[in-house]
Amino acid sequence: MSVTIEYVPVASPVHRLHALTKLSAALAVLTISLIFHDPLSLSLLLLSLLALSAIAGVGRETLAAVKGLFKVALILILLQIFFISEGNVIVGPIAGLSWLTITDAGLLFGISMALRMITIVTSFLLFLLTTPMRSTVLALVEYLKVPYDYAFLFITSLRFIPTFLEEVRLIREAQEARAHDFGGGSLARLKAIFPLALPLVNLSLQRAERMAMAMETRGFGLPGRTYYRSEKLGVIDSTVIAALLLAVATAALRPFS
Repeated sequence: MSVTIEYVPVASPVHRLHALTKLSAALAVLTISLIFHDPLSLSLLLLSLLALSAIAGVGRETLAAVKGLFKVALILILLQIFFISEGNVIVGPIAGLSWLTITDAGLLFGISMALRMITIVTSFLLFLLTTPMRSTVLALVEYLKVPYDYAFLFITSLRFIPTFLEEVRLIREAQEARAHDFGGGSLARLKAIFPLALPLVNLSLQRAERMAMAMETRGFGLPGRTYYRSEKLGVIDSTVIAALLLAVATAALRPFS
């Protein structure tokens, strides 16, 4: 099952926060995850994010995405445990190869790498699930002073992913309704790509043309931009950002484990 990452409208305290606050939280989690090295601290950080996603009403979507990261996490663990020889040997030699061993240091480092990756992805996933695209653009342009054309490119790229996956699903269902078989062996699956790819390319070109026309009619690229609405930071947002800065500073002063 594919997981699409897009805004989920829910009346929650997390949704009511300013986009800059939630982006700051994601960056704070990224920084703290890079500072922490022990699996326990990273696990607590990940559990905190999962609890926050439940409070925000997007727990199901977050868990579905986290489950999809398990294979990548397993690959990270395997890469670390077989290529780090420091520490005490707990398994091995494997298959009679003296260099193919598993050490406690390699295992702990691999678990930490996997937890760090899942935690960082989850933090930005939570940001995307609880923040409308327009709010993200306003935060990037008004507060972070990102050029609006770069902000537009960034947001358009994010919006393209769920739209692309939805069109793939619709075209596939339409072809299957016409008795087209997407199964079979490797060669059959390769041939089955063309009935799926050609309509998809056609739809993508049509969408790009419509978007270009809409941008031109709205004066995209002209100087002196105005905004239909503006979002201001509130007292709660300022308090949360201050708490995030304090958390990052505390983590930075914490002795490396």
